[in-house]
Amino acid sequence: MTHRMRVLGLVLGASALLATGCGKLTIQSWVKVVTAQSSGTLQSDLLGPDPIPVTRLQGGFQGAIVLNTTTLPAPLDGTVAVNDVRIGGDNTTTVVGIVCVWGDPNAPSSGTIHLDILGGTGSTTLTLNLRASATIVDELFQPPVSLSQTATFPLNNVGLTQLLNASSSGSADGLFATSASFNGTTDLLGMPATFDLSLAVDNASTPPLFDADILAECGPHFAEQGRDVFYGINSKSSYLQVGLLDKAAAPLVIALSDIGAKPGDTLKIARVGTYDDITELKDGNVTSAGALFSSSNTVNAPSQKNRIPGAIQSTAPSYNTGFLSDIPQDFSIANSPTVTIPAGAAYLILGTVPPSKVWNDNSGFGFGVSLTVNP
Repeated sequence: MTHRMRVLGLVLGASALLATGCGKLTIQSWVKVVTAQSSGTLQSDLLGPDPIPVTRLQGGFQGAIVLNTTTLPAPLDGTVAVNDVRIGGDNTTTVVGIVCVWGDPNAPSSGTIHLDILGGTGSTTLTLNLRASATIVDELFQPPVSLSQTATFPLNNVGLTQLLNASSSGSADGLFATSASFNGTTDLLGMPATFDLSLAVDNASTPPLFDADILAECGPHFAEQGRDVFYGINSKSSYLQVGLLDKAAAPLVIALSDIGAKPGDTLKIARVGTYDDITELKDGNVTSAGALFSSSNTVNAPSQKNRIPGAIQSTAPSYNTGFLSDIPQDFSIANSPTVTIPAGAAYLILGTVPPSKVWNDNSGFGFGVSLTVNP
């Protein structure tokens, strides 16, 4: 295929998207550190003349990208709002201990994004306003220090094909795999200290998980930004039985232990964003979705009537979905309910409930929930 034919094909593909009625497109996602491919150092006269490695780098940041897709097939420009930063690392070979970095709750982080989807190139530049601390700082009852970092992430594999594939699957996971370097100077117990982080990152709808010791040290710091944690929900996902010709995505299954929740706790399930009931590269205005608790993470095939064999009734009002099969134990999350976790529950299962009763043509990447335990 010649270059001209390839470009023509991309333009025709973009034109097809324009015909679906584009508009504001929000991508809510976690950008997560790939631990095996990331490294860092901490240097300070307090620690000697040589840089000290920071290992086991974990975490990431959650942000919302907002694009105006009406400009297709021209390049897309938009904004990025960083809502949550959670990064931890191991420096336990020195007196420093575990290093924690999180978002400054008094100075929101933000940036811009540019995507040339026909050329498959782009970048996002973020100004991250951060706070940092370490085990030794906490043990000596010293306050965290402030950092301001500007980083540019190249986005050279986000083209029309990738955007179409994401729209087809209902998920933007993996769309922004890239890398970036952070370098900043701060204060460590009254002495200048320099952080150097080389991060490989990927994006996903679920938040990062941490080793228990890093979470124990950094968790209280992370909570300064708020105790809620965002999870994205695939706009095509369902826990209900669907029609034979429908191709629903799997529902979101969250282990309650991952969010520090257990039976008897209350859980605030705040609905975030919207999705579209037809295939369009825009947010849409649909909010209908449901959830239920389960004793197991087993989800049966979409063709089966009883898809959640471990379903457990909660005190929330039952959601009469009116579909091929109705699950008595589920409840609506459209109005952001607060529910008590029932006895025996180990998982929370969530999915969309589109008015059309058809899932395979749903679209959008900005839908999800923000969970808070015992708000």
